[in-house]
Amino acid sequence: MQGLLITNVIKILDKAGYVVTDLAETKPRCFDVVARKGETVLFLKVLYNIDSFKPEMAREMKIIAKTLKASPMVVGERYKMDYLDRGVVYTRYGIPVINTATFYDMIVEGEMPLIYSAPGGYYVRLDNEKIKKARESLGISAGELAKMLGVSRRTVMLYEEGVDTNVENAIKLEEILGECVVKEIDVLNFVSDEEVEEAENVRYGEKESEIISQLQYIGVDVIPVKHAPFDVISKPDEAPVLTGIKQVREIEKRVDLMGRISRIISTMAAYIVERKVKVQNDSVVIVMKDELSCVSNPKDFYNLLEEKRDNQAE
Repeated sequence: MQGLLITNVIKILDKAGYVVTDLAETKPRCFDVVARKGETVLFLKVLYNIDSFKPEMAREMKIIAKTLKASPMVVGERYKMDYLDRGVVYTRYGIPVINTATFYDMIVEGEMPLIYSAPGGYYVRLDNEKIKKARESLGISAGELAKMLGVSRRTVMLYEEGVDTNVENAIKLEEILGECVVKEIDVLNFVSDEEVEEAENVRYGEKESEIISQLQYIGVDVIPVKHAPFDVISKPDEAPVLTGIKQVREIEKRVDLMGRISRIISTMAAYIVERKVKVQNDSVVIVMKDELSCVSNPKDFYNLLEEKRDNQAE
């Protein structure tokens, strides 16, 4: 079922003109699809039942998305015993969740959802300035509007200050004011930087830990990643580098996956190895661990990657 959903999501993205790659070959993973159109980059987790989405995956999705300037999202169809409704944004551990139909409306039709799910029911975000302007243009006082709505005057004042309300009250409000006063939910900017937690500690082997220590010694920030084809995101400067460090037999497969992601999001990628490997990929720089000893600062590290990338391309 998940495979069919991923196929449908990719078809939607193709229809909307996104360049896409999926990661069906790798497990575990905190995202299944990476897509880009212009400046919009999406990291998508696709699940039939969203209850299988774990908090550690959400945490990592947020970290990766923030670092790579992307939008994290979950696309699914069910939760518990119910189906997700079209046009509604759900939330799991701070990540927006929508069904395939809502995803189509948003990506292909350009229609952002208006409703979000929260404890107690469905809610909307009100355009407080529109409400006040419409009320005043109709010559209705806040108290009169409150009576029409069947709420307190204080509630109307809260609406005009930007407090959300349930769908039923929003419908009444629009009928009385004769104007749309509900804001779209910006799913692409749903997660704020303040919500992103620090990366959890990842246990690496001795060889991998040595590589991380070397990178940190020369001043490169290292963000550990557990559920992705790359092992860390290294930041020699503001530019992130998808970085593989695990010394495993499947390096060629991992390099291929990293290369596909790198091409989609236009980000540098590198794989640091202890010994020479017979792997070639124009999008992933292969770096010998010993070469790091010749690097003294983050700028030199990034220059080394650029030089090796240019040589690989020749």
